[in-house]
Amino acid sequence: MISMKTALGFLIATAAALAVAAQNPSEISWDELVPQGALDSAPPAEAPVDPSISPAPEAYGVVEELDGRTVKIPGFIVPLESDEGGLLNEFFLVPYFGACIHVPPPPPNQIVYVTLEKAFNLETMWEPYWIEGTLRTKSHVHAIGASAYSLEGTKVYVYEY
Repeated sequence: MISMKTALGFLIATAAALAVAAQNPSEISWDELVPQGALDSAPPAEAPVDPSISPAPEAYGVVEELDGRTVKIPGFIVPLESDEGGLLNEFFLVPYFGACIHVPPPPPNQIVYVTLEKAFNLETMWEPYWIEGTLRTKSHVHAIGASAYSLEGTKVYVYEY
Protein backbone atom coordinates (compact mmCIF):
# COMPACT_ATOMS: atom_id res chain seq x y z
CA MET A 1 0.00 0.00 0.00
CA ILE A 2 1.28 3.50 -0.88
CA SER A 3 1.42 6.04 1.90
CA MET A 4 -0.34 9.36 1.57
CA LYS A 5 3.04 11.12 1.71
CA THR A 6 4.39 9.00 -1.20
CA ALA A 7 1.25 9.56 -3.29
CA LEU A 8 1.37 13.30 -2.67
CA GLY A 9 5.07 13.39 -3.61
CA PHE A 10 4.32 11.49 -6.83
CA LEU A 11 1.53 13.92 -7.74
CA ILE A 12 3.76 16.94 -7.11
CA ALA A 13 6.60 15.44 -9.18
CA THR A 14 4.19 14.60 -12.03
CA ALA A 15 2.72 18.12 -12.00
CA ALA A 16 6.21 19.64 -12.06
CA ALA A 17 7.24 17.40 -15.00
CA LEU A 18 4.10 18.37 -16.93
CA ALA A 19 4.74 22.08 -16.26
CA VAL A 20 8.31 21.77 -17.58
CA ALA A 21 7.10 19.84 -20.65
CA ALA A 22 4.51 22.55 -21.38
CA GLN A 23 7.24 25.22 -21.29
CA ASN A 24 9.66 23.36 -23.57
CA PRO A 25 8.71 24.18 -27.14
CA SER A 26 8.54 21.44 -29.73
CA GLU A 27 10.47 22.25 -32.91
CA ILE A 28 8.25 22.28 -35.97
CA SER A 29 8.95 22.67 -39.67
CA TRP A 30 7.05 24.66 -42.26
CA ASP A 31 5.78 21.44 -43.85
CA GLU A 32 3.96 20.63 -40.61
CA LEU A 33 1.79 23.75 -41.07
CA VAL A 34 0.25 22.35 -44.26
CA PRO A 35 -2.63 19.91 -43.70
CA GLN A 36 -2.42 16.59 -45.50
CA GLY A 37 -4.14 16.92 -48.89
CA ALA A 38 -4.27 20.73 -48.68
CA LEU A 39 -2.13 21.17 -51.78
CA ASP A 40 -4.79 19.35 -53.81
CA SER A 41 -7.50 21.88 -52.92
CA ALA A 42 -5.60 25.14 -52.39
CA PRO A 43 -6.34 28.14 -54.60
CA PRO A 44 -3.81 28.68 -57.38
CA ALA A 45 -0.49 30.37 -56.57
CA GLU A 46 -1.41 33.13 -59.01
CA ALA A 47 -4.18 34.30 -56.68
CA PRO A 48 -4.37 38.12 -56.35
CA VAL A 49 -1.76 39.69 -54.06
CA ASP A 50 -4.16 42.18 -52.47
CA PRO A 51 -5.33 40.44 -49.24
CA SER A 52 -8.66 42.23 -49.41
CA ILE A 53 -9.52 40.31 -52.59
CA SER A 54 -7.43 37.17 -52.06
CA PRO A 55 -9.06 33.97 -50.87
CA ALA A 56 -9.51 33.81 -47.10
CA PRO A 57 -6.48 32.40 -45.26
CA GLU A 58 -8.67 29.52 -44.11
CA ALA A 59 -9.08 28.46 -47.77
CA TYR A 60 -5.55 27.06 -47.59
CA GLY A 61 -6.22 25.00 -44.47
CA VAL A 62 -4.49 24.74 -41.12
CA VAL A 63 -3.49 21.85 -38.91
CA GLU A 64 -5.96 22.18 -36.02
CA GLU A 65 -3.88 19.90 -33.77
CA LEU A 66 -1.21 22.63 -33.63
CA ASP A 67 -3.56 25.13 -32.01
CA GLY A 68 -2.32 26.03 -28.53
CA ARG A 69 0.99 24.16 -28.81
CA THR A 70 4.20 25.70 -27.53
CA VAL A 71 6.48 25.61 -30.57
CA LYS A 72 9.85 26.69 -31.92
CA ILE A 73 10.01 27.50 -35.64
CA PRO A 74 12.77 29.01 -37.79
CA GLY A 75 12.15 31.64 -40.43
CA PHE A 76 12.75 35.11 -41.77
CA ILE A 77 11.17 38.20 -40.24
CA VAL A 78 9.07 40.67 -42.22
CA PRO A 79 8.48 43.68 -39.92
CA LEU A 80 4.93 45.02 -39.57
CA GLU A 81 4.84 47.23 -36.47
CA SER A 82 7.42 48.64 -34.09
CA ASP A 83 7.23 50.84 -31.04
CA GLU A 84 8.27 54.51 -30.95
CA GLY A 85 11.87 53.47 -30.19
CA GLY A 86 12.07 51.26 -33.26
CA LEU A 87 11.77 48.00 -31.36
CA LEU A 88 9.86 45.31 -33.24
CA ASN A 89 6.78 43.82 -31.64
CA GLU A 90 4.71 42.60 -34.60
CA PHE A 91 5.85 40.78 -37.74
CA PHE A 92 5.25 38.01 -40.22
CA LEU A 93 7.51 34.98 -40.03
CA VAL A 94 8.08 33.36 -43.43
CA PRO A 95 10.01 30.29 -44.59
CA TYR A 96 12.38 32.01 -47.02
CA PHE A 97 14.08 35.38 -47.41
CA GLY A 98 12.13 38.01 -49.33
CA ALA A 99 8.70 36.45 -48.88
CA CYS A 100 5.92 39.08 -48.64
CA ILE A 101 8.28 41.76 -49.89
CA HIS A 102 8.31 40.32 -53.38
CA VAL A 103 5.13 39.12 -55.04
CA PRO A 104 3.33 36.81 -54.79
CA PRO A 105 3.59 36.07 -51.06
CA PRO A 106 3.60 32.48 -49.80
CA PRO A 107 0.22 30.86 -49.14
CA PRO A 108 -1.34 31.90 -45.81
CA ASN A 109 -0.50 28.57 -44.16
CA GLN A 110 3.16 29.36 -44.85
CA ILE A 111 3.02 32.76 -43.11
CA VAL A 112 2.85 33.12 -39.33
CA TYR A 113 1.73 36.39 -37.77
CA VAL A 114 3.83 36.97 -34.63
CA THR A 115 3.19 39.31 -31.71
CA LEU A 116 5.80 39.53 -28.97
CA GLU A 117 5.43 39.86 -25.21
CA LYS A 118 8.59 41.97 -25.23
CA ALA A 119 9.72 43.97 -28.30
CA PHE A 120 13.24 43.41 -29.64
CA ASN A 121 15.74 45.14 -31.90
CA LEU A 122 15.86 43.46 -35.34
CA GLU A 123 19.48 43.85 -36.32
CA THR A 124 19.14 42.37 -39.81
CA MET A 125 16.44 40.94 -42.02
CA TRP A 126 19.07 38.87 -43.84
CA GLU A 127 19.40 36.32 -41.04
CA PRO A 128 16.89 33.64 -40.10
CA TYR A 129 15.59 33.57 -36.52
CA TRP A 130 14.10 31.04 -34.15
CA ILE A 131 10.77 32.13 -32.71
CA GLU A 132 9.28 30.38 -29.67
CA GLY A 133 5.76 30.76 -28.36
CA THR A 134 2.19 29.54 -28.49
CA LEU A 135 0.88 28.78 -31.97
CA ARG A 136 -2.76 29.53 -32.81
CA THR A 137 -4.85 28.64 -35.84
CA LYS A 138 -5.98 32.24 -36.05
CA SER A 139 -5.67 34.18 -39.30
CA HIS A 140 -4.41 37.74 -39.72
CA VAL A 141 -4.71 39.97 -42.79
CA HIS A 142 -2.25 42.81 -43.47
CA ALA A 143 -1.62 44.96 -46.55
CA ILE A 144 1.40 42.84 -47.55
CA GLY A 145 -0.09 39.39 -46.97
CA ALA A 146 -2.36 37.12 -44.99
CA SER A 147 -1.45 34.45 -42.48
CA ALA A 148 -3.45 31.41 -41.46
CA TYR A 149 -1.52 31.07 -38.18
CA SER A 150 -0.65 33.42 -35.33
CA LEU A 151 2.07 33.00 -32.73
CA GLU A 152 2.20 34.60 -29.30
CA GLY A 153 5.99 34.95 -29.24
CA THR A 154 7.96 34.62 -26.02
CA LYS A 155 11.52 34.26 -27.35
CA VAL A 156 13.41 35.42 -30.48
CA TYR A 157 17.01 34.55 -31.30
CA VAL A 158 19.25 34.20 -34.35
CA TYR A 159 19.17 30.81 -36.06
CA GLU A 160 22.58 29.12 -35.97
CA TYR A 161 23.46 26.85 -38.87
